[in-house]
Amino acid sequence: MYVLAHLSDIHVGGPSAGSGERFSLAIDTINAMTRPVDRVLITGDLTHSSSSAEWSEFHERLDALTIPWTAIAGNHDLPDGQFGGHRSMTDGPLRFVLVDSSTGQFDGDDAAWLDAELRAHPDDRTVVALHHPPFETGIWWMDCNGIDGADRFEQIVRAHPQVFQVLTGHLHRPIHTQWGACSLWVSPSTAVSIAFDLDPQHVPAESSEGPSFSLHAYTDSTVISHIVPVGASARRTPLEADSPDLLDQFREIQSRRDSAFDRR
Repeated sequence: MYVLAHLSDIHVGGPSAGSGERFSLAIDTINAMTRPVDRVLITGDLTHSSSSAEWSEFHERLDALTIPWTAIAGNHDLPDGQFGGHRSMTDGPLRFVLVDSSTGQFDGDDAAWLDAELRAHPDDRTVVALHHPPFETGIWWMDCNGIDGADRFEQIVRAHPQVFQVLTGHLHRPIHTQWGACSLWVSPSTAVSIAFDLDPQHVPAESSEGPSFSLHAYTDSTVISHIVPVGASARRTPLEADSPDLLDQFREIQSRRDSAFDRR
């Protein structure tokens, strides 16, 4: 089992008050997980305007994270250039290919790099990460601010079957689709949520949904993805005090199950 916490759209210093504090709540949640996370991936818009003060705050808050982390740039992180450029890495059972889409472009040079990178590692179980979702989501005004060259990106990914997942952000809410056997996942934001509406005439809006992030658990054969809320909406109420007999029953059943999540 390999567990990846996937955060996105932190927007430190942005107009939504408390964005930095909500980022810290997410970090605290990850640090406190009883099943430790193996790595944290942040898919862009780490700051809101890429000012030196915002970058200082981002790094200061990130210093509290006790887990190895990797980040890529989003469109709000220009022109500073931190975390910019394409790169790749292997961690545990996975190869991560990190595509810089911060300019909103995926051009011929980008395509040549990605194709060559994937051709060089055809047998590695691969996750590709970029800031912009390379598909139409139905939230019209965000799709207008999408990535130019999405068709080119899709063509390359579909040609390399070792890519089984594409991780993105930018849309500030959880969204999922498929390209054949490849899963495409948009992580929500820790800063603010975009209101859901598929009406092409809807008025752009934010919603009062609380901050959250994604968590992906990779087994030998698949990936299981969850949305993890943070802050007040994540407060736990244990059931054990009210239903001790039922909990004992569940524990007994669990002891006989063959589960990929069992750490014994």
